[in-house]
Amino acid sequence: MRILSKPGCPLCEEMKGAAEVFRMWYGFRVEMEDVTADAGTMAEYGKSVPVAFVDGKLACRGRMEPARFARMLEEAGARRPRD
Repeated sequence: MRILSKPGCPLCEEMKGAAEVFRMWYGFRVEMEDVTADAGTMAEYGKSVPVAFVDGKLACRGRMEPARFARMLEEAGARRPRD
């Protein structure tokens, strides 16, 4: 999973926390990318962070929708361990 964010963004921190909960269940790696580090990325996503991608597909912008996010993880092959 890849999250585009920028420093000082409260929604970015919120999404990072939500992603961490999913990471604990599904065991994937979270890559945080600062959009301000690249002019092209900043131009494309700077006004809409946070943006999350699962398996290269747009998963969400702004706030995470848990059901959609879980569905995308499972479609990408992530499996939640049995309770």
